[in-house]
Amino acid sequence: MPRRIGPKPEGKIEKPEDKAWQDWYGKLEAKDHEEYLAKLGLEKEEIEEWEQAEGIKKAGKKKDE
Repeated sequence: MPRRIGPKPEGKIEKPEDKAWQDWYGKLEAKDHEEYLAKLGLEKEEIEEWEQAEGIKKAGKKKDE
């Protein structure tokens, strides 16, 4: 395997498709985001746990309680 010549690139390498994805992702509403997560197979409770862990939504009382 050839050795790298010169200094190692610093920072994050971003591709054009990464920027396009970030633009699309940044415009998603919370409802849309939840729909995509559901399409990936996550159940409502799992989505809520993930949102709480990420700080997207605060923990609240369930309707049953």
